[in-house]
Amino acid sequence: MKSNKTLLAILALLLVLLVGLGGLFLWLTGGADTEDEQAEEVPTGLVHVTSIYTADGENLLRPVGIGADEDGGFFVTLRDAQRVVEFDRNGRWQRTWGERGVAGGQLMAPVGVDVDRLAGHVYVTDRSRLRLVCYSTEGEFLWEQPVLNPITPVVTPDGVLVTTFGPLVLLSDQGEVVREVGSRGPQPGQFDYARGAVSAVGTDVIVADSNNSRVQRVALQGETTATVRWVDGAPPRFQDDPQVAYGLPSSVALDDQGRTYVLDGFKHSIVVLDSETGKRLHVFNELQGRGDGRFNLPTGIVHLGGDTFAITDTYNDRVQIVRLLLPGEDSVVNRYPWLWLLPPAALLGLLAWLLSRTRYFATDAAVQRAVDEGNLRLIVAVGRRLYVTTPVAERLSDYEEDGIALGEYLVAVPVSDDEPAQAAETLLLAAKPDGWKRFVSPRPRIVVEGDGETQMAGERGIKVFTYDELASTYTVGDGPKSADAASDDDGSDDDVS
Repeated sequence: MKSNKTLLAILALLLVLLVGLGGLFLWLTGGADTEDEQAEEVPTGLVHVTSIYTADGENLLRPVGIGADEDGGFFVTLRDAQRVVEFDRNGRWQRTWGERGVAGGQLMAPVGVDVDRLAGHVYVTDRSRLRLVCYSTEGEFLWEQPVLNPITPVVTPDGVLVTTFGPLVLLSDQGEVVREVGSRGPQPGQFDYARGAVSAVGTDVIVADSNNSRVQRVALQGETTATVRWVDGAPPRFQDDPQVAYGLPSSVALDDQGRTYVLDGFKHSIVVLDSETGKRLHVFNELQGRGDGRFNLPTGIVHLGGDTFAITDTYNDRVQIVRLLLPGEDSVVNRYPWLWLLPPAALLGLLAWLLSRTRYFATDAAVQRAVDEGNLRLIVAVGRRLYVTTPVAERLSDYEEDGIALGEYLVAVPVSDDEPAQAAETLLLAAKPDGWKRFVSPRPRIVVEGDGETQMAGERGIKVFTYDELASTYTVGDGPKSADAASDDDGSDDDVS
């Protein structure tokens, strides 16, 4: 029967959809198949978003410096290609500039970059030319200032801070030197080739004190030593000291919750600290490799918003955008936020199905006339299933036309009294019930006989077909005006044939 075929088709479609979703889930969360792939499995809590290998058709060779704005757009320096490349927060290329040379605005070894959208400046440190170079955000050269051994520029509320071989140098947004803080050395508040820093609350900065194998939070005060808030790690006691907390802390970033993320280029790890106390919260370990979510001597990390970061994967010649989920945050839903869309999508699908259903009713008088004229099959074909009063359903349970048992397509609606007026009212109430039930009930259609029944149905807002209307418009068969075509046009999905 057509009803069973339709039901089986729907069930098959739902089964295929569930199998497809299950397969997608297993593909997203499943383990590797080979030993090589298992070795490259992305560590727990790190979700790879995308890898950027090219910009405007050119390979990203040795990306080193990276700086981001408040909206998550970021700039990358290509040390060996003397280029500055801009990307939006999704990793789409925006522009590239830079040329090799020693003249003003030219580059030899750009190793650091940061951006100040408010001032419209992009700051680049050139390790070879010993310059802090300032461009507009469109790449136009504005000015440059000599700085001894510049490494990384950091935009702060007081200007642009440059880390160097030792002291931190603070300059205005026009390039004038404001002051130097700290000096080279192993004592707290001193620095030794600090490769990264990030602005914290007020005048504080958090510094990746690279050659001292530590991270310090300091205030920009003090000449010989900066004012220290906290220190994580200590200088190595001797070369290759196995007890150092960091191999080479090369960059730091701050997220929206005030947590500090320290990129360790030698240990291939990311350490998460409480920015207020310096307490360790988590470590993403064993990140070395060439696969997605793995790194080879990475040098820079910036926060793009939420739990998303961009990392210059220097010796894999790419930039990776990843999500970093701490314990308690690393759930399936956090890893795959689109899963939140499934429940509302299912509810919307259910609602659409509820609103699209159509149910056909026929009054006792309409059914009786159809039987008298041998035309009940016409009404059944229009409605697929026909809801009638219980006495009618019982009386016609074995009724046939042209060898078709039509009684099995009649659905009984209980009535308390078989008087015609009372039965009609009960049928109409079942077609369009009162209260909340009307919102989940199928759209009612009713076949009537006579003006009185038409008026009663109309008063309840039920669409009415008169028997004469159906009989004069449709015939049972396969023609363009068949009753089957009428039910399909009306959107009925209640099964029978």
